[in-house]
Amino acid sequence: MANETLIKGAGFASGGLETGGFVNLQSAYVQGMNVPMSEIGRRALQEAAYKRKQDEVELKNYVNKLEDVEIGKVEDSMRPEVTQFLVDNKNNYAEAARLAADLDADDPAYMEAVSEMNRINSSFKSLSKNLDLFKEKRTQFYDDVRNNSISKGSNLDALNSLFKNSDYAVEIDEYGNLSVENDGEYVPMTDFEEDTEYNYFLTDAEDFNKLMKLTETATSGAVKIQGGLEQNYRYQLNGLFNTMGREDLMSMVYDTVISNTPLKDRDDFDPSYFDIENEGKLREWLSNTYMDSLKTVAASAARQKEIRNRPKESVAQTRAREAAEQAMKRYREIASSPVAGASVQGRGGKSIVFITNDKGVVEPRPVRNGSLDPTVVIYEDADAQDWLTK
Repeated sequence: MANETLIKGAGFASGGLETGGFVNLQSAYVQGMNVPMSEIGRRALQEAAYKRKQDEVELKNYVNKLEDVEIGKVEDSMRPEVTQFLVDNKNNYAEAARLAADLDADDPAYMEAVSEMNRINSSFKSLSKNLDLFKEKRTQFYDDVRNNSISKGSNLDALNSLFKNSDYAVEIDEYGNLSVENDGEYVPMTDFEEDTEYNYFLTDAEDFNKLMKLTETATSGAVKIQGGLEQNYRYQLNGLFNTMGREDLMSMVYDTVISNTPLKDRDDFDPSYFDIENEGKLREWLSNTYMDSLKTVAASAARQKEIRNRPKESVAQTRAREAAEQAMKRYREIASSPVAGASVQGRGGKSIVFITNDKGVVEPRPVRNGSLDPTVVIYEDADAQDWLTK
């Protein structure tokens, strides 16, 4: 009985019976691995591998879309801030890209990650654009200063202070907007494009040249500007000033291209013309002022032309003119401090003698052929000139 029990136990241990025996673990694992995979399991593995591949491609695409800033174009003094901005945001972009690649498109976290990537990408573009704009503005400013083309109506103190050296402290916000430090304050690059002290304007050389041509025409014409000719000039002046922009109008009153004194310093210039609501009055004032100027130069040219066209005087005429000039010179000298008995000799037996009247006042009296002429009274220089020279 005991032997039978031992035999059964041995058989169980050796695997000879259905419920017993030694189990070979390695053999069991190999057999398990060799069991054919179900269609569902195989498809799940394929989909997982495909998703990993797609995630890798998507991540690579995200990274490739990231803009970059060419560090070589950055001012040396700006590089620490710019470099730190780029490094921090590239790391943030990479993290957002990995997150987006792992999420479904309808997941809110996916949209947040994509939004963050778009913000960083836009900030790099903006920073690059601002760096280029700063260099362009500085180079243009240097050129305009060298060419003396900046209008005196611009405020150059701030620009001179900003561009006088190459040591710049900067701030960069999360959107890539650049601000440059100047005299203790940070100036955003938008100030270089808007109506601020950092956005200067040039002398309106083109319109000044047009005014100079009108002046040359009036001078060469050498006729008084009136009637239809005045209407023609008025039409041209109104057309010129009514089409000018704000900066060109300021150049007209600040810059001294034509005159030695700026128009804003004239006594008849009203400072209220600088107010934007009075811009129409400024245009009208400029038109009238230049109209008066054209009339003046035209009248002067007409007088010069008349003098040039006068018949050449004879020797006798020259002597008579010179004698008349000398007589009037002497008359004015005596008349300025009249003394009784003083006299001035004129033409044709005429003269003037200074006599004390019954009121004790020394006055000029006309003399003809040695006798006083009571029919003529001398009130002013023109009367004396007529008597002595005609």
